[in-house]
Amino acid sequence: MEPAQLQLIFNVVAITGASSLASFCYQLRKENRKLASRLPGEIRQNESQRTAPTANAVTSTEKDIRAFAAVRRTKWVEGMRLSVTLWSARSK
Repeated sequence: MEPAQLQLIFNVVAITGASSLASFCYQLRKENRKLASRLPGEIRQNESQRTAPTANAVTSTEKDIRAFAAVRRTKWVEGMRLSVTLWSARSK
C-alpha cells in the first residue's frame, strides 16, 4: 500500500473512532444527569420511610457499596500485579 492510502485509512478510522467516543460520552453524560435528577427525590422518600414507624423493623445486612467496591478493586489490583509478575518471569 502507498503511504497516501495508509494515511486515508488512518484518517477514516481516527475520525470514526473519535465521533463514536464523543457519542458514547454524550449518552453517558445524559444518562448520568437523568439519574442524578432522580436522586434527591429518592433520598427524601427513603428518609420519610426511615422516620415512619413500622410494625416489623428489618435490619439491613447488605454491605455498603463502597466496601464492596473496595474489595473488588483490591482483588483486581492483586490479580493484575500477579499477572505482571508471572508475565515478567516467563519472558526472562
